[in-house]
Amino acid sequence: MYTFSQGQVFILFLILGLCIGVFFDFFRALRKTFKTSDFITYIEDIIFMLVVGILLVNSLILLNHGQIRFFIIIALLFGIMFYSLTISKICFIIFQIWMKFCKKILFFPIFIKKNLRKKKDF
Repeated sequence: MYTFSQGQVFILFLILGLCIGVFFDFFRALRKTFKTSDFITYIEDIIFMLVVGILLVNSLILLNHGQIRFFIIIALLFGIMFYSLTISKICFIIFQIWMKFCKKILFFPIFIKKNLRKKKDF
């Protein structure tokens, strides 16, 4: 088990807050690129909450021996706010471009198949 000072724990949870912000933007871009029903959106939200919850609990256990301190909550909030106010828009655009590219690759065989059917009809 590692032992970290409070300053190190603060910085690590600040970085964890940044990572949570990136993960949130990933899900946001996923939701915007692939139009889904409300039920699938609820499932995505549950997956997001479970992953973040497991990540937070494991980080608390590994980095601070399971102790929840006020400065840890502040560090997480500062990390998420810093990410949201600075690079969130850029990351969101990059995620959207990447997901649109993946969407084209995934649906390319379907597009080819539809076009071949149209040509056979003539």
